[in-house]
Amino acid sequence: MMYQFPFKKQLIATSILMAVAPQIYAETEKQTFDEVVVVSASKTPQAYSDVSTSISKIDSDEFEKTMANDIKQAVKYMPGVEAEGSGRFGLSGFNIRGMNGSRVKIMVDGVQQPVAYNPGAGEQRKYPNAIEVDTLATIEVNKGASSSLFGSDAVAGAVVMRTKNPDDVLVTDGDEHRFGIKTGYSSADENFKTTATWAMRQDKLETLLMLTYADGSETKTHGSGADVVGDQRGAANPASKKLGNVLAKAFYQVNDNHRIGFTGEYYDYTHKEDELSYYGISIPSMGFIYNSRNTSDENKRFRAGFEHEWQTNSVIADDLKWSVNYQDSRSLNKNFDNTNIYGDRLRQRDAQDQSWQFDTQLHKQVDFDTHYHLLTYGGNYKNNKFQLNNDDFNHTSGGTVGSTGVPDATTQNFGLFIEDQIFLMNERLVVNAGLRYDNFKTDPKASDGYTNEISPYQDDDFSAKLGAVYHLSQQYSVFGQVSQGFKAPTVHDLYYTYSQGAIIEANPNLKSERSTSYEVGFRSQSNVAKYELVGFYNQYTDFISSKDLGKDPETGRDRYTMVNLDNVDIRGVEFSSDVALDELLGAPAGLYSRFSLTYTDGEDKSTGEQLDTITPLRSVFALGYDNVENNWGLLSSLTMASRKTEWQDKDSAASEKNVDAPGYAVVDLTAYYRPMKDMTLRAGLFNAFDAKYWLHDDLRSKTVVPGSMSPKNYDIYSQPGRNWSVTLEYLF
Repeated sequence: MMYQFPFKKQLIATSILMAVAPQIYAETEKQTFDEVVVVSASKTPQAYSDVSTSISKIDSDEFEKTMANDIKQAVKYMPGVEAEGSGRFGLSGFNIRGMNGSRVKIMVDGVQQPVAYNPGAGEQRKYPNAIEVDTLATIEVNKGASSSLFGSDAVAGAVVMRTKNPDDVLVTDGDEHRFGIKTGYSSADENFKTTATWAMRQDKLETLLMLTYADGSETKTHGSGADVVGDQRGAANPASKKLGNVLAKAFYQVNDNHRIGFTGEYYDYTHKEDELSYYGISIPSMGFIYNSRNTSDENKRFRAGFEHEWQTNSVIADDLKWSVNYQDSRSLNKNFDNTNIYGDRLRQRDAQDQSWQFDTQLHKQVDFDTHYHLLTYGGNYKNNKFQLNNDDFNHTSGGTVGSTGVPDATTQNFGLFIEDQIFLMNERLVVNAGLRYDNFKTDPKASDGYTNEISPYQDDDFSAKLGAVYHLSQQYSVFGQVSQGFKAPTVHDLYYTYSQGAIIEANPNLKSERSTSYEVGFRSQSNVAKYELVGFYNQYTDFISSKDLGKDPETGRDRYTMVNLDNVDIRGVEFSSDVALDELLGAPAGLYSRFSLTYTDGEDKSTGEQLDTITPLRSVFALGYDNVENNWGLLSSLTMASRKTEWQDKDSAASEKNVDAPGYAVVDLTAYYRPMKDMTLRAGLFNAFDAKYWLHDDLRSKTVVPGSMSPKNYDIYSQPGRNWSVTLEYLF
């Protein structure tokens, strides 16, 4: 019998997207699974069953169900994906299949977020983490090289987030006002958080306003950590933190063919810490001793954007969307300390990114007798100005301009892309092809903090992808894809210099990194179960990494610089499943399970050493229940990770080797209850059995014998012991 779908995939995807269908629909008597729609595979809504690569997606319903209080908690169940960073500077970025940092592109509502800046010392960080999870509608992670869509920096993948729109809150199609209030407490950081929401539709106008405020303390380590002053401290340093966030949107339907929208977003986070673990730390070779150390940090982001959608219905496009966005992000790090040499001093580190971004995107469906094409094409331009201002103040000697290590710089990049989804054999075979051109230029500028001679950098590149999905039946399909990635060197990669202690020399002659990702998989999708098995192999060429140049002949100090390595390879396997146990096995109505398993391995081909960013074997098993009336439910999860003993420093002296990251097993429990239709009470018990464990990325670069400037008790990097959270939400 001929294999046919009843409607074209684009129509199915659009109807699902408009319905905002959750992945798990629990308002009927039994659990069922609906088709998932993603946008990060082709920049247009697409049924996941037609995607030729592996993409992980979660929505706000999942955030609520797992009681995710931040983005790191929101993605912790995604196979092959980890959010990294903790403590004073917070989330540093994402690790996708063993690659992290500037090799993963982060976007919010299509707006590129700034590249992370980490000069290496403990005084300053600027991370792309000024994002409030309560305002997010979805998070999608496109795994593997994605530069044919997203350009430079998507060499290892892309994290694509979308903030809520009015129709994510409103429940009818007519004129409506809807209000919401959500408040909660988390014991892990003694955090009180409240989010207020108002959405409105009146005739052709839709608006949304979301306000978030949070007030908390330090995130606790495991309770067994020593609460002492000095480098043997195992408890977290005492801290206070506050967060404020505003999201405002307005959309107006001018007529049947034109719709315009405005977005404003403001994020403000402050963190103050008394770093008791630094008290008494010394550098014997310099006779340097910290008597005290305190920090005060502020992280801000402002965005203003305009967008226009036009149903053109022309020869060149069925519809067109263009947008312009201005974004200003800033981190201000103040470091107060008292030492035996300098006395009281303040080292102030101010980093800022200001960018203008223009994007345009067109869609066109082209029909033939035997097949049809869904074309997506367009371009984007971004101008980003990066500035550093470092100031040092001393109680006795006054203020001086501190060295920045890198110059101020203006980066410009533009790209043109085209994506083609080809539906053949009555939609049984779907081919996904894409091509993009990128041009990238960095213009550095000398300043009082950076006086070295510097030259501009420019590069361009073509990135392509080709993939296919073959539907064996309406339930089973196989897929595969080859895609390319491209990453221009960052300002830090090209120009960073350092001369205190070790010597780091700039290398403005770096080449851009490139990658090729190969992926094959099997997918099963029905209304009672979803399975996916994926194998991947990623090859990186001209990989940018630090190189030891040996001793400086004049000073005897160690010398380093950034270089391009020949090849880095990463390979692995992922498996994920969602099963409605009531439908499949006749279990009680509302019972379901989830499972994911990720294995990753990789090495620097020139040395044969495993990369430090490779994550150990990890799995998550969850068992959940939603009752027939959908007014209460439970979710339990078991997260397990194996020990990590392979690091890049395997040939170092025993005392200088990276400490092993122990394996762990952690159980989390959450529950919800709806005493009335629009009110939901949630409670969670996390690390229920009080396991003492560490995330491997928190122990990266921590040696067996700690350095003179490092804490000696690694309990200070441990995760919280048993902790709990509670939230109450009311919509009306």
